[in-house]
Amino acid sequence: MDDEKTPPERMTADEYNAYKEELAKKQMASVVKHWPWYLILGIVLFVLGIVGLGIIPVVTLTTVAIFGVFFLVGGIMLMIAGLLGYGNRALALVIGFLYLIIGVAMLEEPVITIKFLTFVIGGAFLISGITRILFGFKSEGGGMLLFAGALDFLLGGLILAHWPESSPWVIGLFVSIELMMAGLSFIGMSLSARGMNEEDLA
Repeated sequence: MDDEKTPPERMTADEYNAYKEELAKKQMASVVKHWPWYLILGIVLFVLGIVGLGIIPVVTLTTVAIFGVFFLVGGIMLMIAGLLGYGNRALALVIGFLYLIIGVAMLEEPVITIKFLTFVIGGAFLISGITRILFGFKSEGGGMLLFAGALDFLLGGLILAHWPESSPWVIGLFVSIELMMAGLSFIGMSLSARGMNEEDLA
């Protein structure tokens, strides 16, 4: 259909690098052309992140509810696809059913879901920290890995040490910070593109 959006199936390394460069230019050209909208989007996301920091428990509940709806919709679509015979029927039905169960559980028992997800997040940070520290000791110049691993380990330990009391704020805090970081990224990208024109990218 649109060959510009889909890379050729077989490419040399040089061809792939040229393809990535061309794709990056097209994306940047879109930013240059529509930079005010990217700026507005960035400001909105940043403000939402700031607001979210003031209502972290609400953000946590909202996030779980949104993902619960996503799982429900995804489960229904997968089961419909399975019933209609698209792809692997049995696999689609099983996964769709699991998605439905997860979605219903997230919507019906948000408090239990939040506690479970917080425990998983804390454990993931703890494991990630240990892994990075081990790799840091084995790598030459692994100072940054050791530092990142220590931060992950500390964060995971703090979350688990205060679990389940930490459950209401962990997810909401991460979502709010991510909104702020995404907003700052869009703001920086739009401001850097403001003084450019599409001819500069040629």
